[in-house]
Amino acid sequence: MKARVREAARQYAFELRIPEPVKTTTGAPTGTIAKLPGTTEGIHPSYARFFIRRVRFSMTDADQRAKAEEFREQGFTVETCQYDASGNTVVVEFPTKDNLLEEVEDLGYDKYDAADLVKSADEISLDDMLAFQAMYQADYADNAVSFTANVKPGLDVDEVAATIRKWLPCLKGTTIMVDGTRPQAPYERISEGQYRMAKASLVADGIDEECATGACPVR
Repeated sequence: MKARVREAARQYAFELRIPEPVKTTTGAPTGTIAKLPGTTEGIHPSYARFFIRRVRFSMTDADQRAKAEEFREQGFTVETCQYDASGNTVVVEFPTKDNLLEEVEDLGYDKYDAADLVKSADEISLDDMLAFQAMYQADYADNAVSFTANVKPGLDVDEVAATIRKWLPCLKGTTIMVDGTRPQAPYERISEGQYRMAKASLVADGIDEECATGACPVR
């Protein structure tokens, strides 16, 4: 497929009598776009099988304020954003089950086999994550690939530095993020038990059922 894209770009450039583009492939979806189909962002692995997804709402926008209050009434945790000194932003926490895990279970695997098949970021070594990014940039994407490697707290700093130096010549757009070092992070890993307890505390027929896989409906 990459060869077909390259050939099409070459042919089109020839017809237009312009230089052939250097970059023809990229990695998507990213950011907010990935939330719509419930996929991971770009080339990232699943962050966790169960996690808290935090979404920010502006209280100066009437529609967003009304939605945040609706979530509060349904039992979701709503907090003032720590990064907005004005106090005009709130953060809503959604207990979420990873969409890929849900899909694997739907194929007929029990939850233990599904959990074994769906590896989360905390179960993948930094070396393997950076090796995957290097492979993807070499074989799939001409454009820079933004990639955040989430690592466990307490890792040996020298070991992490050595791994980064090993792969850095092959990488573009790499960020190393230590879990738990940022208050109100977009994602927070939780256990299956914590997920089920959080779900049980919500008002029946709340929107959490629609957003359970991480892909909320567009309204």
